[in-house]
Amino acid sequence: MGKPYFHYLSDNNGDYRLPKATFFKRYDKKKYQLLSDNNNAQFISANRVKKVHFLKDKPFEHSSQVSIRKKENVFMDFKRYKVIGQGKDGVIYQLTPNRCVKVFFKEETYKKELKALQVGQSSSIITRLYDYGSNYIVMEYIKGISLAKYLKKNRYLTKSLVIQLINLFDELQKLKFSRQDTELRHILINEQGNLKVIDLKRAFTSNRPIPIKLLTELKELKLVKEFLSYVKDIRPSLYQKWRKFDEK
Repeated sequence: MGKPYFHYLSDNNGDYRLPKATFFKRYDKKKYQLLSDNNNAQFISANRVKKVHFLKDKPFEHSSQVSIRKKENVFMDFKRYKVIGQGKDGVIYQLTPNRCVKVFFKEETYKKELKALQVGQSSSIITRLYDYGSNYIVMEYIKGISLAKYLKKNRYLTKSLVIQLINLFDELQKLKFSRQDTELRHILINEQGNLKVIDLKRAFTSNRPIPIKLLTELKELKLVKEFLSYVKDIRPSLYQKWRKFDEK
């Protein structure tokens, strides 16, 4: 991991039949791995690849002109990309329409979030993990809105949304996350209306089987009674565990 990345613009002849902007990384001396937007690994022979700086838009050369430039160095310089998020843990840059990279300030935080992402790859509520290096993680970029912004704007809940939230907490439990809670701003609603949870650094270090943080924020928005009313109807057993919170 942490090896060079670059991208190219497909040539005018269309010889390579790949997306216009594509990221690669060196896999070994003989081939490069194509970082596509699906989980299928694709490899390109090194003798067909002209290494270019991945921050610049340079075209692929024809196969007869391709050569590996041994003296050319490629460095990870994410600062030229658009910043789409920043906090106490790090900075998030958008690499492509479907991918982003989170660069961490502290190694401890990086390791915690990476572990949670790796464990969560079997779940639909966790963002796809594509790659990682010494202090960064390349992951799926979610197009959508945070649940916090959605609820502040709309000021109401629907039964379908509450069902999705219950399913989200079920998934956290299935993944054996000790923290089965999250903040509203860390739940994203994508363009298809599905929920994704982000910022997972406390997944295994905080023991919280009840979503106290989420319930607290719903209470601040005056939505907790509505939420628990739906929970009571959808899953009475869960309501019995959470109802005491509403009585405080």
